[in-house]
Amino acid sequence: MKHQHNKPKCGLCGSAKKKLTKTVCCENWICDDVDTYVIFSYERNSCYRNHDRYTLCAYHSHESHTGRWQDCKKCKDNFDLPNYVSLGKNEYNFEILENPEKVTITCVNCNFTTDTLDEFAYQTSKGYYCQNEKCQKSALNQTQTH
Repeated sequence: MKHQHNKPKCGLCGSAKKKLTKTVCCENWICDDVDTYVIFSYERNSCYRNHDRYTLCAYHSHESHTGRWQDCKKCKDNFDLPNYVSLGKNEYNFEILENPEKVTITCVNCNFTTDTLDEFAYQTSKGYYCQNEKCQKSALNQTQTH
C-alpha cells in the first residue's frame, strides 16, 4: 500500500506540481511564480503577483494595518468604492469580502453601466472608461491632454 502525503497546493489555482510558498499577508499556500511575470505585460499569469497586487489582503499587510483587512477602515478609506469592492471580491483572494456595498459603475464616455470593474479598461480623473474601442481612445486622449 502506497503512503499518500498531503502535499500543499496553491489556494488559488490548486496546483501542487509547482514550487509553492506561503503569502506574507495571510500565510496561505500559493504558487511561487512571480518570476513568470513579464514586466509591463499586464498579464495575470502569476498567482503570487495577482494576490500581492490585486487584493485588499496584501494591501492591508503592505501598509502594516492592524486587525483583519475585512474590518479595516483605513483600507476602505484608501480606495473609491468600486476599487475597494473589486479588490475584496476578485478571484485572487483566499477569502472574499462578504456583503460589500452595492456598486454601480458608469462609463463616462458612453454611459455603459455595470456592477464590476472587469468591464472597464481605464480609470482617469474623470472616471471609468469601458472596453469599447471608442471609449478607450477617449480615455487615452483625456490622459494625454492633462
